[in-house]
Amino acid sequence: MSNPLVTVIEKCVAALQSADPQGSIETILHDAAAGPAVADTVAGYAKFSSLDDLAIHRSESLTLLAGSLPPGFSAAPHNHNLWSVVSVCRGQEDNRFFRRNGDGLEQIGEASVVGPGTLANDADVIHAIRNPLETPLLVLHAYGGDLFATPRSNWDPVTHKEVPYDWKQVRSD
Repeated sequence: MSNPLVTVIEKCVAALQSADPQGSIETILHDAAAGPAVADTVAGYAKFSSLDDLAIHRSESLTLLAGSLPPGFSAAPHNHNLWSVVSVCRGQEDNRFFRRNGDGLEQIGEASVVGPGTLANDADVIHAIRNPLETPLLVLHAYGGDLFATPRSNWDPVTHKEVPYDWKQVRSD
């Protein structure tokens, strides 16, 4: 049996040529999240020590991540400096949104994405994520560029002090 993520990758790469790449990729990831074969494949991405381990596609114009995030997983406030699409195959991803306020952050909103579901974010979004359930969170995330080559920040979850992006400071589970 072939890996259904290969088809998702091919469709997303092709969507970069559309008039609305982010919107097209959001549709592709929503449809993919609803498919049990994709969810079952994403469930296999459960062991990771860094974000790099979750990359299923990386180019200058697109990064795709697939992951099975454990119960209690959370990521402190961070940015991407790229547009993004969050896609949940199974589970629930809670997002808290922030804006800069002086030397820190202030929370300005929140949204939960329940599988199968998607959420598109602008390039300037600052957010924190969490898996609130007692089951793994199965996700596909897309970014409009090379996530690993893009300068980023994260913020201390308590003091909200900005620092250069560091996965070890972001991840908590």
